[in-house]
Amino acid sequence: MGVRLESKNFYLESNRFKIQEIKPYFKLMSNIKVGIGYCWLKNNNHYFEDSSLLSISSSNFFVSKQWIISKIIFAEATLDFGLGKIKSTQTNNKSYKGTYSFLEPAVILNYEGFNFFSLGLGSGIRITRSDRSVLSNSLTLPTVILRFSFNLSEIYNHFFIASNSSLYLHYDRRV
Repeated sequence: MGVRLESKNFYLESNRFKIQEIKPYFKLMSNIKVGIGYCWLKNNNHYFEDSSLLSISSSNFFVSKQWIISKIIFAEATLDFGLGKIKSTQTNNKSYKGTYSFLEPAVILNYEGFNFFSLGLGSGIRITRSDRSVLSNSLTLPTVILRFSFNLSEIYNHFFIASNSSLYLHYDRRV
């Protein structure tokens, strides 16, 4: 088991947006992970040409497959699917709310040279569908993905079951 913290960045009307995600996962096989998550885009200081603010929140499901490239680097192909809500607030404080859904295929390179966590950098395309009454712009855009992932099973094994941890050597006294 593990948890991923991701930041997905994209540009729309020359404004940078950052969708943040938290995604617990479970490893089905050595190279397949499945999980659920929650993602959000807060409506702070992101203005469009019509002076509106945008906020998004949704739940998602994902599946990913990884390929080992070297001892400390692996590539991962991920497919996310999410459902949620989108909200646009005008400068006159009038709000519009609607539904939001997305499908996002992505490829991410991960560095796992640390004991309990890995760092990743990748790119994907977020294919979206949302109410046009809330936002007239399409949110189907390429994203740049930054990932921080930590392995809860390895942390547990390291501190509570030393013989199951990959971090201990055979001659370690705690084993």
